[in-house]
Amino acid sequence: MSLFGSGVTEVRPFLPIDVPLLHRLQPSGVTLDSVARLTRNLNAIESAMLHAVPLADLGMPTFVLKHGDTAYVAQYRHKHGDPRAHIVFVAPELESEQDFDAWLHLISAMVGSAARRGAVTLNAEVDEGSLAANLLYRAGFATYARQEIWRRSPAPITTEHVSLWRPSQESDSLSITALYASVVPRLVMQAEAPPEPRQPGLVYERNGKIAGYLSVQEGKNGIYVQPYLHPDLCADQAQMLIETAISMFPRADRLPVYVSVRRYQSWLHSALDALRFEVWTNEAVMVKHTTARIERAVFKPAYALDGAVAAYPGAPTAGTGIGSGRGTPNKTVTVSQKVKRIGSYNYNRESESITIDGTSYHGRSGETESCPPSLSGRLA
Repeated sequence: MSLFGSGVTEVRPFLPIDVPLLHRLQPSGVTLDSVARLTRNLNAIESAMLHAVPLADLGMPTFVLKHGDTAYVAQYRHKHGDPRAHIVFVAPELESEQDFDAWLHLISAMVGSAARRGAVTLNAEVDEGSLAANLLYRAGFATYARQEIWRRSPAPITTEHVSLWRPSQESDSLSITALYASVVPRLVMQAEAPPEPRQPGLVYERNGKIAGYLSVQEGKNGIYVQPYLHPDLCADQAQMLIETAISMFPRADRLPVYVSVRRYQSWLHSALDALRFEVWTNEAVMVKHTTARIERAVFKPAYALDGAVAAYPGAPTAGTGIGSGRGTPNKTVTVSQKVKRIGSYNYNRESESITIDGTSYHGRSGETESCPPSLSGRLA
């Protein structure tokens, strides 16, 4: 089945026979995950093969698309139970808008797959103003945050300050989440989860409360730091904290250190500049929701209170007849200006009649007819 023109096959999951294809395309791909791109060499083949293992939540879902003589692959990461998924790798990299169609269909396949796995958002990090950013806008993504990646070249660390950081523990979970809520805007919270203390990180306490947290991810190519510092800290304090934190990284003298600074923490720029960090790249954190909110009315019975008039389909207002429900006067039945307590009520949907305290009223004509008293109740 062709998706967009002749010579195109459907987007399909990765198969073992695609290993040579993935091996050929990997050098020409682009990584849309900053942590993976800056800290380690992405092994797309290993991730694809691990995901093919049945009954195991390993690797990354991988998709293949062939367009004429050109083939494309894409991967995203997601763990079952996680509400967020992240695009990691797409190959080959966009060179012109002529490649948009293939990328759009790969992204559509990843969105559907992530939704079936339980993810409610699919995220990507791309350079602002790039072709990839324009394509993601066209695919329905929106920018939830902007970030600057600052880089410190490998160099020895010398500091006169005593480090106030300690490794994070699982018992810090609630305090870190509270700090996260005080730093991160609500809109961004929809796109990313709070940091997990089970992952490597550093905690700074002030007056018995956590006022700073650094999420640290280290690979063979670099060290990636995501800071969460309380707004009450001044720039000088932030500089001292970042400096002492770097001194705790054993390989900071051999590996570059990257710090991701979101726009809502731009006050950290002066501290990083004083520590000889340089702006490496400007990125947009883009998000697409995989599900849509659907509102549907749900009806349930309500119970009358003392001194309240019965509520039922076609109920009249005071001084009007029972029947059309449009407030039209009715000569046969009227409701007294003085509100009365209802002892029993019953509505027959088939005959469109209403029984109140043993008297039946026809829903359309408004005529009364005698009937045995219905079971007492307070349903209104």
